[in-house]
Amino acid sequence: MNDRKFEFSTCNAGADSKDNETDAMMNGSGNNALVHKMFDAGKNGCVESGKEVLFNNGVDKGKNGQDVALVSNGSGGGQDSPSSQDDGMTYDGVLTLLGEFGRYQKWMCFLLCLPSISGALQIIITVFTLAVPDHRCALPGVDNDTWQVQHAHHAHLINVSIPPGTSSPYSKCKNYSPTNGAGASYNGNASSTGAWNGSSSHHGDLFSLGTESCSRYVYDQSLYASTVTTQMNLVCERSLYRSHSQMMVMLGSLMGSQLIGLISDMWGRKIAMMLSIVLHVTSAFALTWARNYVMLMIFNVPLGMSVSGFICSSFVLSMELVGPSKRVWPGYGIMAAWSVGMMLLAPLAYWLRDWSNLQLATAILAAPLLSYWWLIPESPRWLLSKNRVSDAERIVARAARVNKVTLPPGLLEKTHMGMQTASVPLWKACSNVRLFFRHLIIFFAWFVTSTTYYGLSWNVGTLGGSVYVNLALSGAVELVSFVICILLLDRIGRRALCCGLLMIAGVTCTATLLPVLYAPPSLQWVTTVLALTGKLGIAGAFGTIYILSSELLPTVLRNSGMGASSVCARIGGIIAPYIANMAESIEGEAATAIPLVIFGLSSMVAGMLLFFLPETLRRRLPETIQDAIDMGRKSEKGKQLETEFEVTVKS
Repeated sequence: MNDRKFEFSTCNAGADSKDNETDAMMNGSGNNALVHKMFDAGKNGCVESGKEVLFNNGVDKGKNGQDVALVSNGSGGGQDSPSSQDDGMTYDGVLTLLGEFGRYQKWMCFLLCLPSISGALQIIITVFTLAVPDHRCALPGVDNDTWQVQHAHHAHLINVSIPPGTSSPYSKCKNYSPTNGAGASYNGNASSTGAWNGSSSHHGDLFSLGTESCSRYVYDQSLYASTVTTQMNLVCERSLYRSHSQMMVMLGSLMGSQLIGLISDMWGRKIAMMLSIVLHVTSAFALTWARNYVMLMIFNVPLGMSVSGFICSSFVLSMELVGPSKRVWPGYGIMAAWSVGMMLLAPLAYWLRDWSNLQLATAILAAPLLSYWWLIPESPRWLLSKNRVSDAERIVARAARVNKVTLPPGLLEKTHMGMQTASVPLWKACSNVRLFFRHLIIFFAWFVTSTTYYGLSWNVGTLGGSVYVNLALSGAVELVSFVICILLLDRIGRRALCCGLLMIAGVTCTATLLPVLYAPPSLQWVTTVLALTGKLGIAGAFGTIYILSSELLPTVLRNSGMGASSVCARIGGIIAPYIANMAESIEGEAATAIPLVIFGLSSMVAGMLLFFLPETLRRRLPETIQDAIDMGRKSEKGKQLETEFEVTVKS
């Protein structure tokens, strides 16, 4: 008998949480599962990706099927190995027998990724529906005024009525108000030769006249036939209303992440997902017929709730259908689907220049998701947690048929969900200065990452070049960032990667100030390239910060800590539109760069602060508050923090 020794690491998340999803993320891979834009899920402990050791009801199978014995040389930290259970295997062991990522799981995960495409369409669509085309005050007394100059007399009327703008030929929000009652009045309209009752024909002679705000505007329709902004005149004094509208979507997202999560625990993942989809389709169609600002605000709240609800539910459901070592792929799939949705929105908006038609098209694309009631199963893990064994058996049996696997009869009747670890309130961490500041850094990083991500996504319309090309490229660079994360996450570590990505985003966004102020118009593309590079960095940081923070939090605080992090991220999303839309209310050459500089500086600060956190790669995850306090101390560096196993292969 020849003995060969292998070592592999486990990321021990402590215990399975059957009623909270926050811990399922870590269940399965050294890479863990990345989730797009801070959607909560939950975790059980993990086996590092790439090590082909399959757990099989107490008897383990190596790569070639030989029987192997596991001997623990380190602390397992609360996660049950299969051999430690005498009364049955864990649910993850069942998934291993079923096939961790078989044909059935691949098909289900593909379906569960698709809602993310619709989510991106509805969240990012405001780039076009709330777009602000070039505009100026409408000529007083002229009912058929247009942005385009119709003839010489029309040009004359514009010239004597509208003062010059700072960065445009005409002021966007003011018209002349002659002093001493001497007034501008018109006879006729812009297409006739109506008479001007003033005394001048050019700007220079009218500088003595005052200006006043106007209530009617004309818009350039060469890029957009119609937007919510042009229909409701959300410009000038009402420009902040556009940010309010986007804020309501993100407020709904915050509400949905909490409410739908409770429904998911109480009534099941499928019920929560279908309620979210019904709400999503209904609100998407309702927005098509929003003809006033109040309706717009009301319908935006359930839309935001639905997006966070079905992405959270689809993520958790996919995690609970896939085996431990493959759970990284559904997470990346959902994130990639979001990016695909952004890329798909660009050609849709190019072909449909009227905002209501574009909104209707995206609502129609969401309607097929209603068929998921017949296509998507309930989570067997959730069913087992509710003692609905027969329902779980039917789903697992169907998966076995599709995967062409034969399972032992009555397998789920003796399946257990693993050890349970009691949680403690988050405020317990405040009793230690080290943990207190560590949590502050984590929360700030989540806040900045979310603010910058959504801000850069909504800010593509203010960059140079085509807004349609910019949005498509913005989605494409996100896909590139995910590839970078996959390649580097287990090589350079979570902290180093997250810090590096945040610094890339910070430096490139801040650097946009230079070409905006000093480069000629022919080099506008430099600003766009820098902003897109910043988007690449922040998109990768968004997924990485989830992994880093979840591995830093001890098991007893992980659920509450990740929930608080998610709230901080959504608050960042609520603030993001106000920063992104600053360029529309600022005059001068620096208007385009100011939001980008704010995003860049905050990202650099967050990146530098993360260097004060300990690295978590190949380290045993902390279970208790004391474990978290000890993590990163010099005295700990000499200790073996990885859980090592000696695998003796009997040949």
